[in-house]
Amino acid sequence: MKPLALLATGVWLGLLVASWIFASITFGTASALLEPGARPELRERLAGVPEAERRPVLRHMASEINRAMFGRWAWVQIVLGLVVMVAAVRCGVTWPAAGACAIVLVQAALQSPILELGRSVDFLPRPLPPDLGARFGRLHGAYVLLDFAKAGALSWLAWMLVRAAR
Repeated sequence: MKPLALLATGVWLGLLVASWIFASITFGTASALLEPGARPELRERLAGVPEAERRPVLRHMASEINRAMFGRWAWVQIVLGLVVMVAAVRCGVTWPAAGACAIVLVQAALQSPILELGRSVDFLPRPLPPDLGARFGRLHGAYVLLDFAKAGALSWLAWMLVRAAR
């Protein structure tokens, strides 16, 4: 059971780090598409869109990609969490697995408010009004901090499983 617990924990941790990379790539790509070196075909197709509107449209697309990815990622994490939890309990290493699973459930509860607020501000001019910007920052910041805590719990779990395997 320890190999399964360690494998599932490693897959979860690896996908977690990959989600951070992909989320940042989408916004970076949206910005890069507006740079002078962007493909001429794209510039031609965007020529009819006022320059001030191009960035919000591309950032909205990046936001929608991230929203779809994180919505599916939540379900993947719930399934991975169940596998990790069952395997970890059978190995006698419960607390880090339980902590990671609890964090996923809190994040799942945060997703709807983050998505709703995110969609409501996608096309508002920047900088956002202070109250909206602060609210979104708190929700997003809480989600990110929980992700780091979850990565810590999964790393701790992996360490405990490796140590117990000796």
